[in-house]
This record gives sequence, C-alpha cells and structure tokens, in this order.
Amino acid sequence: MLYVQETVHRQTGRLITDPIGEFITVTELGEQYGVGPKRVRVVLHHMGVLAAEGRRYRLPRAFVERRLGVRHDNPRSGHPFDVLSPECQALIAEAWDDTVADLESEAAPTMRRAEAALAAFRSTRSRELNTQEAVCWLYDHHPRLLHRQIADILGVTAQLVSRFTKLRAKQINIARRAQTRPVL
Repeated sequence: MLYVQETVHRQTGRLITDPIGEFITVTELGEQYGVGPKRVRVVLHHMGVLAAEGRRYRLPRAFVERRLGVRHDNPRSGHPFDVLSPECQALIAEAWDDTVADLESEAAPTMRRAEAALAAFRSTRSRELNTQEAVCWLYDHHPRLLHRQIADILGVTAQLVSRFTKLRAKQINIARRAQTRPVL
C-alpha cells in the first residue's frame, strides 16, 4: 500500500500529499519469499526486525522512530499489525538468505537428536510405529519441533502432521473430560 505524508503549506493553506513509499505487511513480505505468516515472523524475529510482545511478534518502536515501518496498534479490524517501509524491505532482502541458513543450521542438530531418539525408541518396539504414532511420539518428546520439522524427519507432509496433532489434542481433551466426570 502506498503511504503518503500529508502536510499543510503554510502560505497557501493547502494540503500537500507527499508519497513516502510502498509499505507492505509482514504477511505480504512472507508471500514474496514463498513462506507462510508464521515462518516469516520467525525469520524476521531471528533477524532482529520483529520483537516478541506478549503472544505476537511486533515491530519495535525503535524501528518506527527510524522510519523503517509503521505500527497499527488499534486498526478498525481489531487486530494490530505492522507494515514495513521500502528501506526496511531492502535491508531484509540483503539479510534474508543468511538468516534462513542460520535458522536451518540451528534446527539441524535438534532434528538429528529427535530423529536419533525416535530410531532408538523404534528399536525397542516389537512392531513398527505407524505415521500417526510416530508424529505423536515426536510431538510429546520434542515439543519444540515445528510441524515442518516433524514432517521432514518422517518424510510426510506438514499438513498430515498438523492433522495428527489436532486429532491428538482432541483425544486428550476427551480423555481429560472423562477423568473429571463423576462416577455413578
């Protein structure tokens, strides 16, 4: 979206609109790089562009003061969001590949440990785990793994991992409700 700066000309009293650039949201930036909204926020947080605020990643106020973006804290939609300036987009473009590579190198040892632990667990079993059981075991024993990482370990899609984890959560909720129900 094209952002403009409006000023009043003191001699004529007219409103002058001066375009300051094409600002885009964080999600739109992710679409440019072919990643989802969560992944782009993780990359930008690792890069230092976004900071954790409660349960969200937001543009720090120091970036707003340096005119690298704009925070929309109380929009009409009700959900706060941030937009990034063209200068910020250029800085991100320079550091994107290195940051993604750094994130992948940090995730690789964690994934190798999880894969080794799963292999050790499988070796103690009398029968092979099916995919759902393997997903649930990894999710229980390595909760910091992302769905994409579990999918890479097992060689399945992230959508399948998501489906199995949602089913697992539903089954746990049913079991908890059954435990709290009084016995007649």
